[in-house]
Amino acid sequence: MTFLLQFATIETVLDGSIYRGAEANISLHSLTLQNNQFSKSQIWLENGPRNELNSIQVGWGVHPRLYGDTRTRFTMYWTADGYKNSGCYNIQCPGFVIVTRIPWIGIAFPRTSIYGDKKSFTFTPQVFQDGLSGNWGLKIFNEVIGYWPKELFTHLNDGASLIRFGGNTFMSPDGISPPMGNGHFPVIDFQKSSFFLHVKVRNSNYQLLDIEDSKTRLYSDSFQCYRLSYWGYAKSNGVSFSFGGLGGDCGT
Repeated sequence: MTFLLQFATIETVLDGSIYRGAEANISLHSLTLQNNQFSKSQIWLENGPRNELNSIQVGWGVHPRLYGDTRTRFTMYWTADGYKNSGCYNIQCPGFVIVTRIPWIGIAFPRTSIYGDKKSFTFTPQVFQDGLSGNWGLKIFNEVIGYWPKELFTHLNDGASLIRFGGNTFMSPDGISPPMGNGHFPVIDFQKSSFFLHVKVRNSNYQLLDIEDSKTRLYSDSFQCYRLSYWGYAKSNGVSFSFGGLGGDCGT
């Protein structure tokens, strides 16, 4: 099934480093999709071999089959065995423990960025491993909304070996891929691009730091459909990148 999925991301180099969390300021966009497609902009935290993969994924998604509409919604996912038997979207299965009364999970964002408009709309999901309990917490809008208990996982208990930021799409059976990001190729003008700003990771000592150029690689598996431009560090935006594309027949 993996060939139906496409990515435009930056990810940490597998060099033995261990990470205790990640966060970024992600731009929000409205997209038009077919019923059997999805398009997500998110953060992944992963560890373990492919058939035992532990993965936590947090960001926004347009996912008609999941939600029954094409609104841009706060979306999360987890698996503890490489997508085989464990895990689910949002809270469709036992696992994630909610600690807030506000129903953030799956909520539709009321406003999204408009191409070329002066104001961009963003949100900042933060995932972090608690140093005492070992659980993986989730913070949005500066509130801890819940956590994944460490008992769900095997490899992520030791921290994440891979952090990934960016876009991910699922093509329809007719071979047509949906738009990613804001549906446009990345440009340096953030008003005309989908973007991640202030891309940060928590290191093995639980310190929150800007992701390092030397510890990242860019990944895009369909250049004709999706692209990513990495801008590196600037004082105003931290580490940032732009990404996206129209989709279509991507030749996979």
